[in-house]
Amino acid sequence: MDLIGKAHHYPHLIKRWRVLAKKMGLRIRKFATMDGQPCYELSSGRDISECQLYLSAGIHGDEPAGTEGLYAWANKNWKILSKISVLIYPCLNPWGLLENSRFTLEGKDLNRQWDKGEDASISEIIQKTLGAQFSLAVNLHEDYDANGIYLYEPPTGTKPDNLAAEILEAGSEHIVIDSRKKIEGRWARGGIIRPAPSSLPKEGLPEAAFLQQSRAERTFVFETPSECDLRVRVQAQVAMLDRAVTKLLF
Repeated sequence: MDLIGKAHHYPHLIKRWRVLAKKMGLRIRKFATMDGQPCYELSSGRDISECQLYLSAGIHGDEPAGTEGLYAWANKNWKILSKISVLIYPCLNPWGLLENSRFTLEGKDLNRQWDKGEDASISEIIQKTLGAQFSLAVNLHEDYDANGIYLYEPPTGTKPDNLAAEILEAGSEHIVIDSRKKIEGRWARGGIIRPAPSSLPKEGLPEAAFLQQSRAERTFVFETPSECDLRVRVQAQVAMLDRAVTKLLF
């Protein structure tokens, strides 16, 4: 089964993660059921307060380079992941991935639910991560309208450094950086969006904002243009994640 053909094959995605989890010495478990589909979590099994890295993908099921990119990166860096404390969510919206849908079966956008805790998967993650202070949290996404790669970096309360630009530089070896001054209605510079807390979506709190507010020291959301070749988008996601993890954890 080729990459494009398997991009929305959730059982095959989890089958690959099971093999990889064994290779890395990580625990994989079903932590919730959403829309009749099991949701899985990989972890080091250590106390959550010691966890350094939080990674997630697939909260929008029509963004397959996120789920494939996360797996490809982990497969490439399995030795690293066997040595650090991690928490990984390979696909937060399994039904959406199977149906190529941004939303859940009920029509919800799970990336606007992190202040509500009404959905099984999100409420479980909120509880699981109590007491966590991740050094790095990354959510892998895609954008149908993007002209290139870009990222969100929620404000940390300190003066921004060059890491966001370095992450995009790494990804630009595969896909150009989106140069628009406004992306998704927000001001951007060099493909970097740093949304003010006052400008959060009215529909509800995104995952990244939740993480930055109470769970992580640094949070990023990577975006690849979903009209590009899937294989290239995956390469860009891997390159960006490589740079972020290397810079902050090693």
